Amino acid sequence: MHPLAAGPTHDDGHHGGDVAPAASDELEPRPRRLRIDGWAATLAVVLSAFSVLGASYAAGDNAEWFAGSAGTLIGSFFAIALLATLLYVGLAALFRLLDRSWDRGPRDVVVPMRAAVRSWMWPSLGLILAGWLPWLIIHYPGAVDSDTITQRIEWLGMSPAKNHHPWFDTTVFGWFWDLGDALGSPNLGLFAYLLVQEVATAAGIALGIAYLARLGLPRGLRWALTLIAATFPAFVIAPSVMSKDAFAIIFWMPALILFVEIVRTRGAVLTRRWVIVVAVVIVIPLVLAKRTNGYLLLICVVVLAFVVARRIRWRMLAGAAAMLIVTNVVWPMAVLPALGVASATSADMMTIPVQQTARIVAEHGDEIPADEREAIDAMLRYDGLAEAYVPRRSDNVKARWNADAPLEQKLDYLGVWLAQVVRYPGTALSATAANTFEYFAPVTSVSLQRTLELDRYVDHWANKTYDEFSREDVEAVTIDALGSPAALDDARATTNALYTTFSEGNPLMSKALFSSWIPLIALAYALRRRSVLHVIATVPLFVNLAFLVAGPIALGRYLLPSIIATVFAVGLMAIPVSRTRPDRRGSA
Repeated sequence: MHPLAAGPTHDDGHHGGDVAPAASDELEPRPRRLRIDGWAATLAVVLSAFSVLGASYAAGDNAEWFAGSAGTLIGSFFAIALLATLLYVGLAALFRLLDRSWDRGPRDVVVPMRAAVRSWMWPSLGLILAGWLPWLIIHYPGAVDSDTITQRIEWLGMSPAKNHHPWFDTTVFGWFWDLGDALGSPNLGLFAYLLVQEVATAAGIALGIAYLARLGLPRGLRWALTLIAATFPAFVIAPSVMSKDAFAIIFWMPALILFVEIVRTRGAVLTRRWVIVVAVVIVIPLVLAKRTNGYLLLICVVVLAFVVARRIRWRMLAGAAAMLIVTNVVWPMAVLPALGVASATSADMMTIPVQQTARIVAEHGDEIPADEREAIDAMLRYDGLAEAYVPRRSDNVKARWNADAPLEQKLDYLGVWLAQVVRYPGTALSATAANTFEYFAPVTSVSLQRTLELDRYVDHWANKTYDEFSREDVEAVTIDALGSPAALDDARATTNALYTTFSEGNPLMSKALFSSWIPLIALAYALRRRSVLHVIATVPLFVNLAFLVAGPIALGRYLLPSIIATVFAVGLMAIPVSRTRPDRRGSA
């Protein structure tokens, strides 16, 4: 029986269907006991601690303001207590509101996906595009990330072709640059690409909303989430930039939907051939577009192996292994060398250790013994390392990494790094905190590229070209070839100013909200409701957060997967859906 069908609940915990107390003039109503929502309270304290500690790092790239003395530590304690109280009120109210949706019970029949697409995806897609396209048109031909211009120069043969920025992305971008050249202007190629990217990204969000609707997402919330995706600045601007991060999110949302559906059906959805085809079409480009997504695939498959039915498990593992072989063996070791493209360096995922080493050298250089200096010098050039250290960006230190060093020297360095982390744990943690606090504390807003102002990067690109190409040659294919029409200057200035006004100091536009707060809220509520499905559904979000922590800098474009997944994560919280029961053949 549904809990609400048993009648009202009294303070003693018994249902109204039990024997009611006799009426009496002497009977006094029992006072209501204050009930603390433990999950909301715990989360409020955690988020408050993140906020106060993050404010300290925002002020000075260290914890001095947070716990530099007994007085500051006491002050931080009271600040956390006050902020936690305020957050608790909001989180407890949110959880009670979600409880109302859950108390209605799950939908009796799950709507077929094709019917959901027909009924709900297309209206959502239309509204989202209606909100997004005006921004792109006003900012014609769109924005380009500086790394994308590096890829353009490589595509044109002006610099060595490398897989540092995924060559898969470079190829796709190059096709549109070539299209623009064929039409008479690279601006047309850029605009054509961004139109495709906007439609594809919007379709992914709309598909996610339709999927949630088939599981029971209330009509009002469906339209509310659609409206947020269509008008909230972070969503509007996200797909309007040509970058590897924006390209990868085209495949991110469909992959997230597939992950949740595999969990919900215990893998039964993978028995359909068309789903297998869709999985291949989604996952392989997802990994090729951004190499870290290979780790995402691996971790998600390991998690799924514990929840899918036994008869499906090995088929799924074999399929995932095949896709990993294609993306991590065949593509980089066979296809790219055949195309003359150089491999990426091992420094791509070394932000945490090299930043910690650099900060330790900067703060404890006089205490480091000669053998450790020698190991560090072999990989990062010890002299000048302290000066190269920038707390919030690892690029300067990573650029010193000796990718050609033998494996023995790399292992020696890693051994020294581990030994120094144990010896100076506070310094090591501070190095990582200074590089990542923006993902946990709502102290900085999401900033995404909104212009085609590329002049400051010309020297950087010119240094990457072959000797026969001059700075003027670089200018000819960048700042001279790409530009926005002057007729739209006023419109662009106005919309950019509105974005700045809305985002600055707005916690709803903070990097932390998208990257960690919403995933943590989703996880806390899932644990509160003891929903295995909802807990597992947060795994991709936290894997993505781990990628952010391991990244070189807290750039806005790195948050695009977190931003785009927000609508889906929030909507899923409101649906009391559970995993289907396994049949006898498929019982795990």
